[in-house]
Amino acid sequence: MEHPSIQTYPILRLAIPLAIGVFFAGNFPDFLPIGAYIGGILGVFVFLGWLMFGKRYDWRWMFGGGIFLLFFLIGGLRMSHQWRQVNKVWPEEKRIYQGIVQEMPEEKPKTIQCKTTLSDGQNVILYLAKDSFSTTLATGDRLWLYTQIRPPMNTGYTGTFDYASYLLHKGVSGTSYIPSGSWMKSGRSAPLTWKQRALQVRQQIVDKYREWGIGEGQLPVLSALTVGFKGDLSDDVRQTYAVAGIAHVLALSGMHIGFLWMLVSVLLRPLGNALFMRVLRWILATVLLWIFAFIAGLEASVVRAVVMCMLMELGRMAGGKTLSMNTLAIAALFMLLYNPSYLFDVSFQLSFLAVLFILLLYPLLSRACPSQHRWVKAIWNVMAVSIAAQVGTAPLVMYYFHNFSVYFLLANLGVALWVPCIIYTALGTMALSFIPLLQGWGIKLLDGLVAMFNAFASWISQLPGSSLISFHPHLVDVCGAYLLMAIGFWYILTRKRKVILVFMGCMAGWLGLHCCMFL
Repeated sequence: MEHPSIQTYPILRLAIPLAIGVFFAGNFPDFLPIGAYIGGILGVFVFLGWLMFGKRYDWRWMFGGGIFLLFFLIGGLRMSHQWRQVNKVWPEEKRIYQGIVQEMPEEKPKTIQCKTTLSDGQNVILYLAKDSFSTTLATGDRLWLYTQIRPPMNTGYTGTFDYASYLLHKGVSGTSYIPSGSWMKSGRSAPLTWKQRALQVRQQIVDKYREWGIGEGQLPVLSALTVGFKGDLSDDVRQTYAVAGIAHVLALSGMHIGFLWMLVSVLLRPLGNALFMRVLRWILATVLLWIFAFIAGLEASVVRAVVMCMLMELGRMAGGKTLSMNTLAIAALFMLLYNPSYLFDVSFQLSFLAVLFILLLYPLLSRACPSQHRWVKAIWNVMAVSIAAQVGTAPLVMYYFHNFSVYFLLANLGVALWVPCIIYTALGTMALSFIPLLQGWGIKLLDGLVAMFNAFASWISQLPGSSLISFHPHLVDVCGAYLLMAIGFWYILTRKRKVILVFMGCMAGWLGLHCCMFL
């Protein structure tokens, strides 16, 4: 049997060097000036043109190398340019600034946190002293500030979360605490952006849940599961779901979009399979998913998932075989070109790796089912998806969160049962707003489903040895783990003995590097 190679996925061959270039420039922003990237891109274009018009077929392997270098430089240029825009040097004294609140202010124990864009275009996070004025702020409010803005800083403790880099990659140039009396509101700004309107709609949905009387223990989880609002989640709830191995459900991702896509597909199936109806079905499904993405605040993970669903369904509609790996690569390519800092977002990394390993490992695991019984096969397939995703994300989870959930298979079976029921019930309850009696029953059912899901997560987290903690791997360990996984998958596909030698060589190199770093 002929095994797939990277040549089968041309878009992946472009996305990989682009991501490497972004990663390089993000970690070494001052290594090369922007002019060097631009000069390199122009030089590669000249070289590729010389190869193409000179018809030098003996050097065609260099054309692939030139394309790799071109996208590496493009990724480096985009990241380097964005970094220089964000990494601002602020004055050391207090000054007067004018800004516009960009997102819904978030209430903290003693402050109101506002993401604000200043008049010069820089994004900053303001911590306003909590009082009767700061609690009334909303998206789009224009502020006058008298304060000293500082660049993002870490706590200074070794091994702690790199909060400064996190904010810079989020496009935040500075932070400031502002006491009462050092700021004032001067009215509304210009018309709201699409992002701001989306966040307002999401807040209205959360307020509607409160009007329904959803329990205090259920409301934060329901808001996170259905519209991606995590502002009300307590540390205890986050910890419970993390220990249970299902913290990913609290952030909208491809899984949630997949559940919605299944529902939309079922509802639109009566339209038939004629070409015109398939096109109409694709348009309607795409519109509905983008409406949901808008309600969810146009989060990057949701946008990525919707784009992937659009491309995959478009491939099926055309009657061809959809190359899911290329679909994933297309989504990554355009998202990194649009905003290279996405590469350093934890949710972006985890979601793409989860989908990548599902595409790679799920077919192998699915064929290994010990039974052909329909229900056994269905349960096994759910477990196979969970295993593939957990294998792909385990090194990063241990790197970022320093723990590993032991009962992830059992926990994700519960996710497959409860999460779609919660999402569908929430949609149905919203749709029944014109029938108060049925909506009341839907609210009670929704509250009960979320309460049971919370109890399930709590039960999993309290099982003996539910989580292995105190993992502190180095970035070298993470990269080494993924390299060894790639070689292992290569061996599964080819069964060549030389791959074992490559594996042993990489293992020896990894151990040697470890000795050099830590001895």
